[in-house]
Parts: sequence; structure tokens; C-alpha cells
Amino acid sequence: MKWVRFARFFYLSEPAHLAGDLRPPARWVERHRMLENIKEIIKPILEQENAELVEIIFRREAGRQVLRLLVDKEGGIQLSDCARLNQKIGHVLDEANIIQESYVIEVDSPGIDRPFKVKRDYERAVGRLVRVTLNEAIAEKKEHIGRLKQISDTGVEIDVKKKGIIEMPFEKIVRAREEIEMGE
Repeated sequence: MKWVRFARFFYLSEPAHLAGDLRPPARWVERHRMLENIKEIIKPILEQENAELVEIIFRREAGRQVLRLLVDKEGGIQLSDCARLNQKIGHVLDEANIIQESYVIEVDSPGIDRPFKVKRDYERAVGRLVRVTLNEAIAEKKEHIGRLKQISDTGVEIDVKKKGIIEMPFEKIVRAREEIEMGE
């Protein structure tokens, strides 16, 4: 027996030559399908509200199943938007009966300091202060804080104080997120 990594999870497994099959457990495949179905069902609601799904999480927390939908929209999402989406999405999911167990639904903002995951996250942050961590040094540092100036298909340009514009290819970016700006 050994520990095997699949996605973000570890599970105990027999060695490959004994198990003969390294496919993920059926319950994980089933859960993935369920989450994909949820995404498809809620897509029209999000489009109607001019919102986008940033992340979907379904897990046990404090002894109950929680479906957490992190959503955002141009200009940021407000508490009233989250409440309205929670009600609409909850109603549609109840009618579709996709989730067979009892659960709590939470619609929430992903937060300003969330890591960028897709190109759209970078596009939304153009003109704003960002922190970028690299897998190798560029301009003698692996981490830079500066104003995101431009995005291309291959990377970003950051205007860093006292260093000027620094080009950073996506393949060298380990983590990037928006910084909270404090008045100077």
C-alpha cells in the first residue's frame, strides 16, 4: 500500500502492479460530473446577472455538506448580488435535484486577495496594484509588486517602482494576486 495523489487529494492505494488500475475512485468521478452539471444549470442565471463563476467548492464543513459558489462581476460583487444569486441558484438546484444529500448553499465573493487563476483575472486587474511571484528571478527578484499595465497571450507587463516596466511570461508566474492599496 502507498499514498497516491489525485488532484488535490491523497488516498491510500495498492501498488500499481497489484491494483492493475490507477483510475480515480468512482465517487470522485461522480462528484466531478455533479459539479459540471451544476455549472451548466447555473450558467444562465449568472449570465442574466452579468456575473461569472470563479470557483465551485463542494465539501463537508462542520458536519454538513456545503456548496460554495465564488462569483464575481465587473466592478465587484455586492452583498445584495450574492443574496439574490443564492436565492435564484438554490431554487434552480432544488428543482433539478442534482445533489442527493442535504447541503447548504453559499454564494460569496472570491475576495480581492484571491490568486489569479485564468487570463480573465489578469484582465480585470489592469491598472491595479498586483503582487507576482515567479519560479525564477526576473530583474534580480522572484517577487514583484507593481501596477499591471498590459496583458498579452504570452505574459504580463508590470510597472514596478524604481525598476520600470518588467515583462513576465505566464510560464514563469507561480502566483499572482491583486494587492490592497493603502493611501500614500
